[in-house]
Amino acid sequence: MDKQKALEDIRDVFSIFHDGTIETWNGNQELLKLKIDCEYLAERIDKSYASFYAEFEKIETLEFNPWMNPINQPQTLFTNIEDIFQASLEILSAEIENGFVKITCNQHNLDFNYCGGTLLVNCKNVKVFDEKNKELTIDELDKIRNEYWNEVKERTEKSIIEKERK
Repeated sequence: MDKQKALEDIRDVFSIFHDGTIETWNGNQELLKLKIDCEYLAERIDKSYASFYAEFEKIETLEFNPWMNPINQPQTLFTNIEDIFQASLEILSAEIENGFVKITCNQHNLDFNYCGGTLLVNCKNVKVFDEKNKELTIDELDKIRNEYWNEVKERTEKSIIEKERK
């Protein structure tokens, strides 16, 4: 896979899992597996599902630049996997920037001295699996996401129309 395609795939995976949370990890720079809780999409595959697994192969860059809380604390940069994923990270957005995918995250656990930050990722390949370890393509994930948001939009519009009639 070429470098630009890999970046686009990484960005797309994190964008699709908007509002999902990176809960656990295992592996290393060669193969890192993240458990991403995103129930609103996972249950569209199977009502009992709540998560997905994303595998990142041959990681070139992985670092987390936290938003310190309080803000006047010395800035830290996490580069060790165990430090980066020591707290659950809620995915807000993802974009390609300077040869990396920049993922903006929230972090809600008050036991840590940061409230979120930016995660930078660059790797050779990313794959996504459901809870039964069935691989899903980006197109399949995108279809699931689009169906979900189209249904939300339809329900919202229907609710607005019903309120206007009253």
